[in-house]
Amino acid sequence: MTTLMPIGVFAHATRLSVRALRNYDRLGLLVPARIDPGTGYRRYSLEQFARAGLIRRLRELEVPLAEIAEILDAGTPDEVKAAIKRHHDRVAARAAELAAISGGLDSVLAEPTRWLHVYERVRTPQPIARLTIQTPLSGLAELIGPAYARLFAALDAQGVTPSGPPGTRYHTDDPGELTVELFVPVDGPVADDGEIGPAELAGGLLAATIHEGGYEDVETAYRSLGRWIAERDRVPTGPAEELYLVAPGPSVAPEAYRTEIAWPVTA
Repeated sequence: MTTLMPIGVFAHATRLSVRALRNYDRLGLLVPARIDPGTGYRRYSLEQFARAGLIRRLRELEVPLAEIAEILDAGTPDEVKAAIKRHHDRVAARAAELAAISGGLDSVLAEPTRWLHVYERVRTPQPIARLTIQTPLSGLAELIGPAYARLFAALDAQGVTPSGPPGTRYHTDDPGELTVELFVPVDGPVADDGEIGPAELAGGLLAATIHEGGYEDVETAYRSLGRWIAERDRVPTGPAEELYLVAPGPSVAPEAYRTEIAWPVTA
């Protein structure tokens, strides 16, 4: 039996917005595996993760939708690489990113064969200090380090000690304009200075998995969670979270990174 998931779960699992998925359906780039004739609800299959991942990566590189259609219609990986090379030649300033995508096309296009272990854990309500930033997905890596530095500096100035590893919550799923909440668990009160402020992580059930290493293939973790949620007919009840158990740093090699990816879900 083919596992199908509603558009919201598929959007979370692929880090594409619901609005983008509807547009890709309209353009024929990513047509749902099934549309309910009575309700019009779109449902997607696990086999569509690879195509969605390729579209998302190409959009991060600002490849026009017409050229994405050309790439998706290519019959072989070599033809796909040739189409990307044509875009590479026209947009020389993005050569490094395009080369990385081109080199990883085989794994992106292939049907996922590796699924991470997904587990459940219950979280009690947890006080945090938070800082919110807005940025396109393509600019997140450049902003997140300095933003965390501001967050930790503010806590240090207030004499507040973190009580756990830092994390992020993604409050929007549009790669063109993300709203990302950076947070750190704390035991003491945090004063609101207009940028840094107090908040609380709600208690409840989380579905989670561990991603090890750099973030180039973090899609495997999100796909694994999406599959687990779809197979158990769970419903996400809050934004996706990343908890940096071993966070990036000057003395930390990327292969040592350890990140918990989690979603609050219904029981």
